[in-house]
Amino acid sequence: MIPSWNRFPGRSVLLFTLVAILLFVIEHINGRFWLNDFRVYYGAANALLNGEPLYGVAHGLDSGVFKYTPVMALLFVPLALLPYSVAASIHYFLIVAAFIGALHLADRMVREHLLGGKPAGYAAVFLVGLVVIVHLHRELHLGNINVILLFVLLLALDRLVRGRDVAAGILLGAAIVAKPHFLVLLPLLVLHRHWRSLASAVVLILFGIMAPALIMGFTANAELLTAWIAQVAAHNASLIYTGGTGYEAVNTVYSFLHRAVLGPFLGAPTSWEVPVILSILALAMGALVWWNYRQAVPSTKAITFEYFVLLALVPCITLTDTEHFMLVLPLIAFATHQLVPRPDPRWALVVVTPILLAIGGNWEDALGVWSDTLVHYGVLGSGTLALIVISVVLFLRRTRSNPAEHGTS
Repeated sequence: MIPSWNRFPGRSVLLFTLVAILLFVIEHINGRFWLNDFRVYYGAANALLNGEPLYGVAHGLDSGVFKYTPVMALLFVPLALLPYSVAASIHYFLIVAAFIGALHLADRMVREHLLGGKPAGYAAVFLVGLVVIVHLHRELHLGNINVILLFVLLLALDRLVRGRDVAAGILLGAAIVAKPHFLVLLPLLVLHRHWRSLASAVVLILFGIMAPALIMGFTANAELLTAWIAQVAAHNASLIYTGGTGYEAVNTVYSFLHRAVLGPFLGAPTSWEVPVILSILALAMGALVWWNYRQAVPSTKAITFEYFVLLALVPCITLTDTEHFMLVLPLIAFATHQLVPRPDPRWALVVVTPILLAIGGNWEDALGVWSDTLVHYGVLGSGTLALIVISVVLFLRRTRSNPAEHGTS
């Protein structure tokens, strides 16, 4: 169905589509339609087709090492059968469609489940789009799959709160097969007793791990899985930024806490910092779930917010690039709705605005050398942590002061 200009969310769908098409044309004119991350997936799929090594070699750029499960390379085989320019163009517009879907799905879920049925409006949608546009541009330029996975994860949550547990588990399991980082979401299914979702997710994960064996044989699949685990382990060997020009770990919560608190006392990073910090985060998350349970917050409202928080934490607790912070979009939508059509509470404008600028305000062309400074100090990661904290404060405040928003469970 073609979006209607006069019916929400038609205007935002059409506007974002036109912007994406314009960027697509400009990238071609400037000779910058590279999609180097997609080139890795494309090269990995060709490696499978040609019987070449999948892991430990560069597909495209020197840094283009494939870090996903073997089944992900299989999924890109259909595109690998096409000329690269055609395959890259298809992938580009899949990202665009996923972004538009994720943006509006997050907006609807915030309004329906967290804000007691707040009426739809364009102000929040466009403001969220403005905050994440820098990361979306990078995602489109690189051709990564973060936005596509975000859409899948939000679809999983939407099915979960609508009682379609099996479909939710299948979608969540598919996202975990693509990126094991999302295993952090499985405890929510246990804590909220969504056993069918948990079972279907586990079945899908096992199927995703074993599916290549049906084509290549169990021995070949086992060798690929071993190589994949080694690749992932090597990639995440250092999660704390210690200086230099490489900023791979600069935005992790471990790096922020080490440089801001622990470093002056401990000096170099220690082996126990990451597991201890991760354990504290897990306890804090458990405390939030327990508080929602004790306050009798409806399960749909509780699990929606908890899910958003965990999504926002993923790029802070794993080694990621800046475009992975697109996963923070749902929590940005929640915070943004506290600002429009008017700030509620009043102090939200003063507190939330600089946080949103920290997450989406690093416009390199506008900031020049200041952009490097923001990157060096991990402002994106620390801004995301600040957003998580303030969002929890706002959520608890609304839950206690607006019992009418509880709705039904």
